[in-house]
Amino acid sequence: MSDSHNLWSEKTRAVMKIRAKLLDAARRWLNKHDYTEVHGPTIIPAAGDWPNHFEVKYFDKKAYLAQGLEPYANAFVANLGKIYTIAPAFRAEKLRTRRHLTEYWRIETAQQCDLDTIIGIHGELVAHICHSLSKEAVEELKCLERNVKDMVKLPQPFPKLTYDKAIEKLQKDEYNIHWGQELTWELENRISLQFNQPFFITEFPISIERVFYKSHPKRPELTLSAELFAPEGYGEIAGGGQMIDREEILLKKMKEEKIEPEDQRWYMGLKQFGHVPHSGFVIGLERLIQWICKLEHIREASAFPRLSDNVYP
Repeated sequence: MSDSHNLWSEKTRAVMKIRAKLLDAARRWLNKHDYTEVHGPTIIPAAGDWPNHFEVKYFDKKAYLAQGLEPYANAFVANLGKIYTIAPAFRAEKLRTRRHLTEYWRIETAQQCDLDTIIGIHGELVAHICHSLSKEAVEELKCLERNVKDMVKLPQPFPKLTYDKAIEKLQKDEYNIHWGQELTWELENRISLQFNQPFFITEFPISIERVFYKSHPKRPELTLSAELFAPEGYGEIAGGGQMIDREEILLKKMKEEKIEPEDQRWYMGLKQFGHVPHSGFVIGLERLIQWICKLEHIREASAFPRLSDNVYP
């Protein structure tokens, strides 16, 4: 086990303390702004062959491990208004990168609002977390060689550029990329090296979005979506958007994703608990920590990281 992964190392202790203080700062801000903390199921009913979901046997039935609060967020928002959760999520992809864990934690919010509103809220939340750590985790940040001033100088709102503009920027830098292509880690790294503070990329093509985001009213080939990127080459740390709120459109989208009609019943049945137009956003906790703590590998942001090739200790 490397020193950076040793629970008794000074560096790891500093990271774990920052992790705890980060979550405390997030909860304080969300509670102050009238969000209610909720918790959805970790085991969810089968819903077709959704990409990258862990399939589990639930007694004599097939089920999946959750990757987020949806679709339960819809019922919570309908009945409680502004909600958030801090919970684990599970990814079934066998990825061996410095930015992916099999089990990771998320800070997720949802409420009745449009895309621009949820973008502003998450910019304020991340800025608050950084400002709080600059005051409450000074020694830990110094241990990790993160300049405290980096956490203070985060003017609001964070910059925004559309997916279209991001593609143009990369093409001008002579990267071989075409419109409609996903942003790989190399491309995320290139863009985020050009910023000295977090920034958003918005309006991703519907062809590369697996989440049920609403289509852009003027350009239906785009979604009302956004991703938050960390500067200094760390890339995407959060994502979200405005959810589809019309049942017939949602059913059509589920059909396109080859979700069996029988498996749609539980999903659509949640509408009996309330159905409202809403937007949501998810911050990857370990990715946020990786940037704040200037960590080389995301496994350093977790005491006992789960990667695709290990389940011990």
